[in-house]
Amino acid sequence: MRLWLIVPVLMAAVLGARPPYAQQVDFVIDATLPVRETELPYTLNLNLSAVDTTRIGVGALLDLREIQKIVPERLANNAIVDNCGLQVRLDDLSFEAKVDAIDLDGEVTITIFECSRTGERDFQRGEEKNAILASMSTEATVEVRDNCAYIKLIDLTLTAPEVQREQVLEDDTLDSVKELMLAAVDLVLKETPLCPELPAELASLDPVYEKGGPREIGEGGFGVFLDGSVDVSPSTILDILTVLQQQELIPGRP
Repeated sequence: MRLWLIVPVLMAAVLGARPPYAQQVDFVIDATLPVRETELPYTLNLNLSAVDTTRIGVGALLDLREIQKIVPERLANNAIVDNCGLQVRLDDLSFEAKVDAIDLDGEVTITIFECSRTGERDFQRGEEKNAILASMSTEATVEVRDNCAYIKLIDLTLTAPEVQREQVLEDDTLDSVKELMLAAVDLVLKETPLCPELPAELASLDPVYEKGGPREIGEGGFGVFLDGSVDVSPSTILDILTVLQQQELIPGRP
């Protein structure tokens, strides 16, 4: 067997993975996504396969179904826009993956307040003027940049109840809220890219991801896939051999 074909098998031995056949290895890694002051758990399913004499193909599937359950609970009744004259709460949210996009739907409570200036840069919130319960729908996609997957909103639609529609259209409330929501969510998404990290045993492989996108797992389950490759250099093979020796899976140097 050629040395470049041995590499996936060596990695399987290091990580306890089972190769389906000699040129492919699949294994599962528990990971977390840092978001502001918390960390959200997800699972990284990694596939390594021999491609040619200098490259190993890498397929990374980020199983985000646990995040799919946690995020709506964390966001419930929390303000995503909160300034002197306006508060926007996302009371309900559900999202699921499709073939090439992520569908998000929810209910949004928009509360408008009196707002008075108390200084050059200071404002004071006054009494509530109006409250609107609107329906939200939007789509998101995935962009691959700098070896990370970034979730990006494509657009956002807010729809008010019929009884309030004339008023909100008159003062452009929904258009203003839409722009503020897009800006707030876009900021959070830019701060929380999905950058899968390999375990220490595989860190030297340094995969390069060229493409990716949403992936439905099961029925509506939220996932993101990344496709790329690894440069099988002599130093990479030596690093893998060193790990095997350290774990006494192969004899050390005489």
